[in-house]
Amino acid sequence: MSDPSGNGLNFESIEGARDRGLKSVRIDQGYRAIAYDNGRDVMFLHVNEHDKAYRWASGRRVVVDKATNRIRIVEEIETTTVTTDAHISSAQRAPALFDNVSDERLLALGILNSELAQVRSLTDQSALDSAEDSFDGTSFDVLLALVAGYADSEILELIGVNSEEDDVGAAETAAEFAEVLDSDESRQRIFIPESEEELRRFFEGDLEGWRVFLHRDQRRLAYRDYNGPAMVRGGAGTGKTVVAMHRAKFLADRIKEDPDQKANRVLLTTFTTSLAHDIKANLETLCPEHLDKKEPRIEVINLDRWVGDFLRRKKFERSIAYFGEDRDRLDQIWQEVFDDQPIPEGLSEPFIRAEWEQVVQAKGLMSERAYFKVQRTGRGTALDRRKRAALWSIFSDYRARMISAGLAEPDDAYREATEILKAEAPNLPFSSVIVDEAQDMGEQAFRLVRAIVPEGPSGDRNSLFIVGDAHQRIYGRKASMAACGINVRGRSRRLRLNYRTSDEIRTWAVSILEGVSVDDLDDGIDSFKGYTSVFRGPSPELSSYSSDKEEIDALVAWLHELADQGLEMKDIGVLSSTRAQVSKLEERLKNAGLETVRLQPSQPDDRTLPGVRLTTMHRAKGLEFHAVSLPFLSKNAFPPPGALRSAVDDVDLRNILQQQKSLLHVAATRAKRHLRVSWCGEPSAFLLSGT
Repeated sequence: MSDPSGNGLNFESIEGARDRGLKSVRIDQGYRAIAYDNGRDVMFLHVNEHDKAYRWASGRRVVVDKATNRIRIVEEIETTTVTTDAHISSAQRAPALFDNVSDERLLALGILNSELAQVRSLTDQSALDSAEDSFDGTSFDVLLALVAGYADSEILELIGVNSEEDDVGAAETAAEFAEVLDSDESRQRIFIPESEEELRRFFEGDLEGWRVFLHRDQRRLAYRDYNGPAMVRGGAGTGKTVVAMHRAKFLADRIKEDPDQKANRVLLTTFTTSLAHDIKANLETLCPEHLDKKEPRIEVINLDRWVGDFLRRKKFERSIAYFGEDRDRLDQIWQEVFDDQPIPEGLSEPFIRAEWEQVVQAKGLMSERAYFKVQRTGRGTALDRRKRAALWSIFSDYRARMISAGLAEPDDAYREATEILKAEAPNLPFSSVIVDEAQDMGEQAFRLVRAIVPEGPSGDRNSLFIVGDAHQRIYGRKASMAACGINVRGRSRRLRLNYRTSDEIRTWAVSILEGVSVDDLDDGIDSFKGYTSVFRGPSPELSSYSSDKEEIDALVAWLHELADQGLEMKDIGVLSSTRAQVSKLEERLKNAGLETVRLQPSQPDDRTLPGVRLTTMHRAKGLEFHAVSLPFLSKNAFPPPGALRSAVDDVDLRNILQQQKSLLHVAATRAKRHLRVSWCGEPSAFLLSGT
C-alpha cells in the first residue's frame, strides 16, 4: 500500500519495539494489525488480539536481505549462556536435529546469524514444526529442505540464490525496499495486489480457494518464458494445478499487454469435465478479467468437449460415443462381430476388446502392417503373426460397422481432429495450451494437443505447458511426450514440497503405492524421492467395525465431533469408490440429521451450500478438504469386485490393481489435517501395506 498518510488509517508506534518501522493499526475494540511503514510503502504483517499483537511485534525486525532478494521478518530471541558439566561428552548429550550441519553451511544456505542458537536447540522434526512461527519463512524453508535431504545446490535454487534464470546482474547495487518487495522471491509469502480491484476482492473475502501465494519453486515455473514445451511433475499437494492456473494468468497478462497478440488465447484443458469446472471457478477469482465471455483470453474446457465442439464446426458426421445409448450401441456392434468372426485360440472376447482399446486405438493404428510392427508394451499375452492377422480381421470388421452406424470412439475423434488441423492452414486462436492432470490422457490426446499449437517457423516458445503425476493415474491411459512429438527434454521440473497434506497423511498415502513403479510421463521412471510435507498433524485414524450400521454410526459421531471443534461441514469430504456407496451414505447421513451436498461429475462444488460433501473417489480428483473420511474399505468392497473381474490376464490384473492403489492414494491426499479410514470385517489388502 502506497501513500500511508492518505489511507485514513491511524498508525501508532509500538512502545519497546526493536524496529521503529513497525506500527499498530486499530481494527476494532479488541484486535490490532501490525504493519511495517517505511514512509513510502506499508506492508501488513500480523493480526491478533491487542496484547498478543504487541508481544509479537516487540521482538521482530523487518530486514531487506540482498543475498536472497527477500523481505525477511526476523524474531530476535535473547540467548543465555548455560554452564554444563564439562565431563558430559558429546556422545552422552541428546542428539540434535542439525548436529551434522555446520554453522558455516547453515549461514551459506540463508539461515540468519541470529537464528543459529534456536536451530541448535531443535531435537527432531516435531520441534522444528512447532517452532515454525519463530523462524523467518525463508529460514524455515531451508531447514525443512535439509530435513528432506535436499542437496545444497537444490536448496539454493529453491530459495533463489545464484539461480541462473534470475540473475539480474545487480548484486553490487544496494537493494531498495520497494524493489525487493516486488521481487518473485518476496512474492512467495507476500500478497501484492496489482490493482485496487484486486485489493478490494482480497479484503472482501472473494478469494476463497485461490492460492494467492506461490512458493518460489512454484512461481519460477509459472512466471517465465520457455523455448519449447515444458512439463511440471510432482506428488499430490505440491500445487501443480495452482501452477497451471498461474501459468495461464501469466500468458494472458502478456496477451493483454501486447496489442499484436489481441486475437490470441490460452487453452487450459484437462481430462475430466468436473476438474475443468473447478479450475474455471478458481480462475474466476484469480483473474476474472481474462475470462470475459465476449473476448476471453483464457478458455477452460476438458479435451473431450473441445474436440466435440471442433468436429461439429467441421461438419464431422459421426457421433462420438462417450456414454449412454451410443456406448450401448458399440457394445452391440462388438457382439455382432464376435457372432460372425472366429475367436483365435487361447483368446477371449474381453481380451480382444482390451487389445483394441489399449493398442490399436491408443497407438492410432490404421493398417494391418502397422499392427504387425507395433510394440505391445504392457500387454501380457504374447501374439504371433498368425494371431495378429486374425485379430486385425476382427478389428477391421468392428471399425467398418462402427462407421456404418455413424459412431466414433474418443480416440477416433482425437485422430480426426489432428488430421484436420495438420491438413489446414493454422487458424485456431490459441498461442499456448496448458494441460492439467496429464497422466490421465493417452497418446492420441497429446498428438491433438501438439497439433493445436504446432511448432512454427519462428520456434516453439511458450507453446505447451504440461503438468501431471503418474502416481495419480486412475484411468489407465499412458503417453510418452517424446512419442507424441512433444520434446520436454531440459524443460521438465519436479515439485517436491506438499503444502496441502500433513506429513502423517502423506506418509500413509505414499505407503499405499509401495513397490509400484511409474513412468515420468516421458521415457523415464519417476519416484517419491524428496517428496515431503511442510507441516505435521494427527495420524490417520484407522477403524474396523463389525457391520455397515456400526461403521456409518461411527462416521456420524466423527462428523459431529469435528463440528463441535468448529469445523464447517462443507470442509469435510466423505469419498467412496462407487456411486451406490455414495447413495447409501447420502440417505443414512440425512436420516441422522446431517446436511449433505452430493458433488456431481459435471458441476463444480458450490461452496455457498452448507453440508458435508459426498462424492466418489474419482470425482474428488483436484479437490481438497480439511478432513476426509474413506469408508467401506473392506476386503470384499475395495478394490471393487467388478474392476477385478474385468482383467483379461495376469498383467492386466496387475495394472488394474495399480490403478486402484493410485485411486486410494489420490483419495487420501485430498485431506489436509484429518483422515479417517474405515471398513467392516476384514480390511482391504491395500490397507495392510499402509499401516
